[in-house]
Amino acid sequence: MLPIIYAIFPLLVAAMAALALSGSIKFSPYVKHISLAASLITLFIISMNIAAPHAYSTFTWFSAAGFQFQIATATYPLNLMLLMLIGIITPLIFYYSYGFMQVPSEQGRFYLLMNIFAASMLLFAMSYSFVTLFIAWELLGITSYLLIGFWYKREKPGPAARKAISTIIIGDVLMLSAIIIIFIKYGSLLFSSILAQGASPLLSLSLLLIAIAAFTKSAQFPFNEWLADAMEGPTPVSAFLHSSTMVKAGVFLVAVLLPLYLEAHLLYIFIIFGMITALLGSLNALSEHHIKRILAYSTTEDMGLMFVALGFGSVPAAMMLFVVQAFYKALLFMSAGSIMTANKTEQLHQSYNLQRNKTLLVATSIGVASIAGVFPFSGFFGKVLVEQAVSSIYVYVALVAIEFISVLYILRWLFVPMHKAAQDLGAEVNLGYKTLPKSMLASGAITAALVIAAGAAFYYLPGFLGYKFVSVGIYGALAESAIIAIAFFVSYYAFYAERLPKMFYSSSASHAIYTSTYVNRFYSAFAALFLAIGSALYYAEGFIYSIFHSGGESFLLFGKLLKRLENGNVSLYMLAFALGMMAIAFIFYTISL
Repeated sequence: MLPIIYAIFPLLVAAMAALALSGSIKFSPYVKHISLAASLITLFIISMNIAAPHAYSTFTWFSAAGFQFQIATATYPLNLMLLMLIGIITPLIFYYSYGFMQVPSEQGRFYLLMNIFAASMLLFAMSYSFVTLFIAWELLGITSYLLIGFWYKREKPGPAARKAISTIIIGDVLMLSAIIIIFIKYGSLLFSSILAQGASPLLSLSLLLIAIAAFTKSAQFPFNEWLADAMEGPTPVSAFLHSSTMVKAGVFLVAVLLPLYLEAHLLYIFIIFGMITALLGSLNALSEHHIKRILAYSTTEDMGLMFVALGFGSVPAAMMLFVVQAFYKALLFMSAGSIMTANKTEQLHQSYNLQRNKTLLVATSIGVASIAGVFPFSGFFGKVLVEQAVSSIYVYVALVAIEFISVLYILRWLFVPMHKAAQDLGAEVNLGYKTLPKSMLASGAITAALVIAAGAAFYYLPGFLGYKFVSVGIYGALAESAIIAIAFFVSYYAFYAERLPKMFYSSSASHAIYTSTYVNRFYSAFAALFLAIGSALYYAEGFIYSIFHSGGESFLLFGKLLKRLENGNVSLYMLAFALGMMAIAFIFYTISL
């Protein structure tokens, strides 16, 4: 049976949400409970199928010109890994959203889009042909656009959604181009057929186009800025987007096609752009003040590190970080939503008294410790394995520097709201922490437990994916711990004790990093270039039109002059005939010479 049944339940719930959205508001309270039930059923079905034989299955969607377009799905280990992540995290995100999305009129539309988003990612996770993949790829882009711009009546979500879709659509066009090239060259769109092919210039071109498409989806340089702006969407959307859904799509696709990239000698692309993205992400996060945007830049850094690991050919290291990042990033976004709800602000420096809610404080601290790479939390294994996968001393040193910066910004993210007293707003903020919905706190606590438990993936994931066990070297572990310890003391001194010089935030370099000046200027220059090209084509079209228009007018004028000669005068006709014959004779005489 096709594993496409995994996506059936979220789609059925989307239909229920559409019913609630259509005006039957009385159904809205039940939609969220059905959503959770559907997520749990999906998780159960996925769990039951893990023991099933790993295989792929197909059915013909339609036929054209003798070719069958097939929907192909697979249950290979890599597919099951992503399916399990989506199946585990989706119920937690929905449970969290019960407390966060409290406006009844918004719930129907929200759960409609979220269920379609989940179903799209499930379809993507099990894709085994470019036809299936492209359908899921496009559904992810469309639903992410609608979810980022969910609060469309506000000022910022609309432009943020348009920026996201404008960036992603570049990758969509390149992906479609690559699919067309592959089909023309090999006559098949099944992954098994493509993976069996040898290296060729056309395949290398297709892989390059797919790599750029993966960069747009996974927010890699120079397509990284849309992800930070996407924080204008609801927090559950941010948690879903950054943990187990769309931003992981590019990394997952490259992991599936990695043997082809290795044979085509294109792995260096992922090392170069992954390193640039990781560095930019860490610096942006260090200077950012928006609570969720800091985490967004952290996600671009994590995606960059995964690409670096893939660039060195280490699927286990990339997938280990892939798994643990899903849990700690979901947890931190849940904590971010709770902090913003309690303080009624999105700015880090305006958030206070985090320790007023011990459940939230403990869960948040676990997430911070994991992303910082503190042993024995799961993030430690993900970060160390990526560093161990690097075979270049220069790249390793750069990764160590990036890791140091990442510990600084995530501890700043924790320390700033911890050390501040609420002062005049103390009673209101304290009440905000005490009245946080139980679903938001409980889902965070469960996710925190999963962050700790995810460390077990270090022992089981490589074998599950069909690779040898990867050990952690003692020197790598000690170096990681030393970096964290130094960064902890620097962060405590700078952010908790507020000993950081004000010039850190007022310098031009800090401002440039905070506003992503150069990246956004690149976007502006890129858009201006295409605008100039469009304007040039417009004027060229006008010039060509004027030439043909003038030529047509000339022939019309010439025709009118000839028409005047048709007056019935036989002598004039004979004269014209004689002149014509003389002209023809002269031409033939000239040619004969």
